Amino acid sequence: MFFRHSLISYYLIKEIFSIFFIGLLAFTFLFLIGKMFEIARLMVAHHVSITIILKLIFYTIPFFLSIIIPTVALMSPLLTTLRLSHDKEYIALKSAGIGPFKVFPPIIFFGFICMISTLFITSLGIPLGSGAAKDLIFHLVQKDAELVIKPGVFYDRFPKLIIYVDNIKRDGMLKGVFLYDNQNEKTIMAQSGYISKNKENFIFNLKRGYIWQDREDNQFGILSFETYNFSFDFPQQMGKRRKNPKEYTPWQLWEKIKQNGENKTALILALNRKLSLPVAAFIFPILGACLGLISFKKVPSGGITLGIIFFILYQICFSATISLAETLILPPEVGLWLPDIGLSIITAYFLWRLAHE
Repeated sequence: MFFRHSLISYYLIKEIFSIFFIGLLAFTFLFLIGKMFEIARLMVAHHVSITIILKLIFYTIPFFLSIIIPTVALMSPLLTTLRLSHDKEYIALKSAGIGPFKVFPPIIFFGFICMISTLFITSLGIPLGSGAAKDLIFHLVQKDAELVIKPGVFYDRFPKLIIYVDNIKRDGMLKGVFLYDNQNEKTIMAQSGYISKNKENFIFNLKRGYIWQDREDNQFGILSFETYNFSFDFPQQMGKRRKNPKEYTPWQLWEKIKQNGENKTALILALNRKLSLPVAAFIFPILGACLGLISFKKVPSGGITLGIIFFILYQICFSATISLAETLILPPEVGLWLPDIGLSIITAYFLWRLAHE
């Protein structure tokens, strides 16, 4: 029977899931706090309704959970088993003939739940949420161009226009405006301006600046102005929104990978990311339980310290393998699985150490 010692298993499952849900709530609260500045900017500067903001937050939660669940999956069994060790309950269990591996069935069950939850989120939650969020932002941007313009950042996602502003006032006034019109080979700089809109175009209403434009004799023509209106067709510039690979489900990615004529690296990475994260969410609880049960005599909180170190190392390796696979230094088919393999080896070592303690 999987749960042979039902009372112990019930206690462990209750403790682990209690810590798990508290951790999820705590990290979700921190996530919302981190978004408060952006929410305030959207509401005050762009008059975006609270309904749309709540939709955007809801759509981004799956991506947030795909990162947080593995984190809490590590810490929940770690803190639970650490409490067993500190309260001498683990010693009492061993004295009663209950070995360390008889404690693991509820840990494995919890890891399986975390793996299935993460797989569901990466396979369906992120594609649906990310796609809906980008569609909503895309339609908002078509109504308000200022949403995509951020101070101190060059915005070059339009095929024929580059935009830069030094600062944006609360009333929408732009300060230090730079525009490069690639279609007409024209550069515009202005001290200030604001964006307005008519039925067809967005208009930069600029004040006090200069225009540099190429002439047919391969020389620049310079024109100063007090006021100048530069219009462009924003929806046409935006074109039809292209899907990001993370907006596809695993089976959609697999179908696209099998098709010819596309850059497959991004698709392969997206597919492996969706599958490798759930595996990590299964391994982390087992590692956490090992770190909680093993006695670190020199450092009482050694299990927590090692848990944090291993999680940070995993995230660093995961990001590094993505970069290496994108540049084809590592094969994209196996690159994202290397952190999981390393995590499995570390977990196997601590399982061996726990068995021989």
